[in-house]
Amino acid sequence: MWAVVVVTVNLLAGPQAIVVTAPDTFKTEAACQNAIKGSVPASLDAASKAAFAAGARKYVCVRVEEHGALPPR
Repeated sequence: MWAVVVVTVNLLAGPQAIVVTAPDTFKTEAACQNAIKGSVPASLDAASKAAFAAGARKYVCVRVEEHGALPPR
């Protein structure tokens, strides 16, 4: 499972990573990447769009692991 995460780094507050989709929304990384390409930056407000264009805001796909699940062998 994959989720879209927005990542920002603030000088005084440090890094922030916020999940912006449900953890089980995407079954593959390719599907997750396509969703980012299809909706970012078109769906952002002006301030977020400017931060995205400047590279201060990144949208990435992160693999979601079940909490407490054992790693695959």
